Amino acid sequence: MRGVVLSMLLFVWCSVLFAQKPDSWSTIKKNEVTSQVEPNTYYLIEGDLALIRKENPDLEVWRILDKDHHIVSGILDSPSNHAWTADDRWKLNLARDESNLFKIVTRPGTNLNLPDELRVIRTFPDRNTIIVEGDRSKVIDALLPKPEVVHITNRALTPSVESRVIDLNLNPNRVNKVHHFFPVLNGSTETVSIQENRFNEDDIDLLNRTVASGLESETIDNHATEMATVIAGRGNSFVTGRGVAQSAKITSSSFDDVMPDSDASYTDLSILTQNHSYGITDDTSHYGVEARAFDLSAVNNPNLLHVFSSGNGGAGVANGGNYHGITGYANLTGNIKMSKNSLVVGSVDTLGNVPGFVSRGPTYDGRIKPEVVSYSVVGSSNSAALTSGVATLLQQQYRIDNSSDMPSALVKALLINSAEDVGAAGPDFFTGFGNLNAWRSLQALQGMQYFNGLVTNGNTTSFILAGIPADAVNLKVTLVWTDPPANVDDFEALVNDLDLRLVSGGATTTLPWVLDTNPDADDLSKPATRGVDNLNNVEQVTIANPETSYTIEVEGSMVTGSQDFYLAWQYDIADSFEWDFPTGSDNMPYNGETGSYFRWSTAKSGIGELAYTIDDTNWIVLDSEVDVERGYWRWNSPPSIGDEVRARMQIGGEFFETDLFTVSEPLKARVGFNCGDSLMLRWHPAINADDYTVFNLGEEQLEEITTVMDTFLVIDNISSLADRRFSIRPNLSGGKSLLPTPTFDYSLQGVGCYLFSFFQTIALDTGIYLNLSLGTIAGIDEIILERNNLYEYVEIARLSELSETISYLDKSPNQGYNEHRATIRFINGEELTLSAGTSFYLTEIPVRVFPNPAQSGEFISIITRQFEERTPVLELIDHNGALIHSQLVQGTQDVIGTEALRSGIYIYRLKADGVIYTGRILIR
Repeated sequence: MRGVVLSMLLFVWCSVLFAQKPDSWSTIKKNEVTSQVEPNTYYLIEGDLALIRKENPDLEVWRILDKDHHIVSGILDSPSNHAWTADDRWKLNLARDESNLFKIVTRPGTNLNLPDELRVIRTFPDRNTIIVEGDRSKVIDALLPKPEVVHITNRALTPSVESRVIDLNLNPNRVNKVHHFFPVLNGSTETVSIQENRFNEDDIDLLNRTVASGLESETIDNHATEMATVIAGRGNSFVTGRGVAQSAKITSSSFDDVMPDSDASYTDLSILTQNHSYGITDDTSHYGVEARAFDLSAVNNPNLLHVFSSGNGGAGVANGGNYHGITGYANLTGNIKMSKNSLVVGSVDTLGNVPGFVSRGPTYDGRIKPEVVSYSVVGSSNSAALTSGVATLLQQQYRIDNSSDMPSALVKALLINSAEDVGAAGPDFFTGFGNLNAWRSLQALQGMQYFNGLVTNGNTTSFILAGIPADAVNLKVTLVWTDPPANVDDFEALVNDLDLRLVSGGATTTLPWVLDTNPDADDLSKPATRGVDNLNNVEQVTIANPETSYTIEVEGSMVTGSQDFYLAWQYDIADSFEWDFPTGSDNMPYNGETGSYFRWSTAKSGIGELAYTIDDTNWIVLDSEVDVERGYWRWNSPPSIGDEVRARMQIGGEFFETDLFTVSEPLKARVGFNCGDSLMLRWHPAINADDYTVFNLGEEQLEEITTVMDTFLVIDNISSLADRRFSIRPNLSGGKSLLPTPTFDYSLQGVGCYLFSFFQTIALDTGIYLNLSLGTIAGIDEIILERNNLYEYVEIARLSELSETISYLDKSPNQGYNEHRATIRFINGEELTLSAGTSFYLTEIPVRVFPNPAQSGEFISIITRQFEERTPVLELIDHNGALIHSQLVQGTQDVIGTEALRSGIYIYRLKADGVIYTGRILIR
């Protein structure tokens, strides 16, 4: 019976794995295995993999087909297993298209000799992978039989970026708090890589911090620029252009091949974080060549963290794998996100809700992805970039403390362990282990709330977590390890299985949270339960009301060799309350728009009263019934007071006050004049501002050039400026600053030497208005307005009572052509003459036609006055009295084409308001 079942199983696989039919497979006799099997021959073996590995330590496993069947090579030392010779087709994973590009995975340390008909396009020696171009049949015939080849695929992967709008708000994930209390943490010692198209190195927020990699794409893309800004924007443009690690260096790497860069490039460029805000929407859900390559990259570079966006396919259907066809789950965009050692990041809005477009887990084999989420309402790309920035700050802090690079497994452990649980209680396939909290992650790192250990197969490594306060709540412990890469298309990706448990002094054992991985939407949505985790290389235990001491045990359930790991831990204190936003460096609203959220962290419950004060004496109540456990409250319409403010939360008889923060709107500025060698900048006065600091853009950042008490600044020597871009910041007497102007380029404001605009407007039966708009009237004595009366300009007005906007009516313009000019006379005796352009004005004469005579082939212009009946009809009549042309006159000016008219005299006839106007036209 057992043989029949096995034969049926093999029959299912035969079309893709084996050339021989089931009835022709020969069982290798147990007494032949140890003496006759060739090391380079592949076999299908049946049995428990852990037992097989234990009994056959030299056996190499090349594919895990399911829990009981595996492709192996090498000497079988144990007689307790059954093996069958395997045809080489198990190596194939080919799409049905006609692509002639193939990714070939080989055994480590082997060289692949290619026939002349095949050409190597690119090699990835660190990943045992090459890209080959050639005929499909030739690739199969020539490469499939080679024992050094273990996988061949021609699946074309086309990466695409996953959001197009920058959406930068650092407050929901507490980055603002890190910036306030630890301004030295700015990423200045770190280099972050962005793998996608090239970012704009000349962007105002990224100036002069680019590190050339030699791997850059030739395509510059706004999406890459936005990701670079979220990660490391300097904030030169405005507060919304300030990223997480605003002084970090940035480098770029093309994502065309959807593979990690070489180990040498990461080392040479000192890269510890690489951001991947892209997806592959047509990729199937499996552990592909690329997923394996990124896991191998993490193993070879233990301090390198790959951060991926989860994707924007949340409403989509799972594509391939165990969850194929299930809507709303397992729709991570690309097999790259099936990698174990990367950090996959999803999105939540400012209240912790998952937008419908955000991709969800699980992975193809049921693992928890994304591991964390962070703020963005436009795309998971921004969430990944924000998380990459936070990782960079942690890496800088670790470098300060240890003078060495931070292990990526520790970065993951701290980010995951400090995340705030959102959505369903415990981990879930929508939000992973929670919403990123940069402040808690940093506090855990600085407090050394982590352990590092090593475990071997069948053994347990233990740590004592003692001194937990009696009033502690919400103990959380997270285990993370960098797992060896699995084989391409393995049934499950986990290689080394570690098990976490917490044992209390009373010998109570608490296991980690696990999720139901059954391929059914209802099961996947079930809340987490406690159990042994045999799938993930991230495990987490939480205890709501902990005891004062625990033993943390990490067992090597199934480990080849030894496995390094990290543990992170934290707990809260009952009845604690701590403000997160605003800090003393923040403004409300954070970007000067309509509203921002107060945010706090607390273990309290109940109702609180939120109020604010301007004078530290009189408190204005915003809400007397705040749900304290929610942790946020939206101030929809902060007053435009431009001042320092303090807020407080009253809970029972306790008061919790914020630092002084500012409430203001962005300052508005404009150019007064731009006169070649001199420049005037002007701005609106800010309420309560004591003075104003003027900044000019330098090589990397805005640099102070002066501070003035006036609301304007005249710069006499423009050539001395470092750049054409400026920002002005109002300052309060107490030392704080209000929101500045967005940085602007003075040469693009449309203001020349005093002039913003000068133009004519025709008023029917009234005249022509001369509209003059000036940047400033400072230094002007008078303005003279003139009209060109064909032979000379004549003065029509002399203005000495001036304003920056002038509208003067010329009541007696010429009938027909009009040209006006203005002469600005300055107090110092200089003059500036400006032209308003030309227009045609007709009130006494109904119509003018010119040129007349006209050359055959040129256009004749028709100028009419304003008629009540619109539109007039113009007709042409030849010398025989025949109507040869008729058209509607569009507006007060139109043209007639003369290409079809012979030389001679024509009569034109204009019909309007029940009247006919006639005249003659001579065509030469």
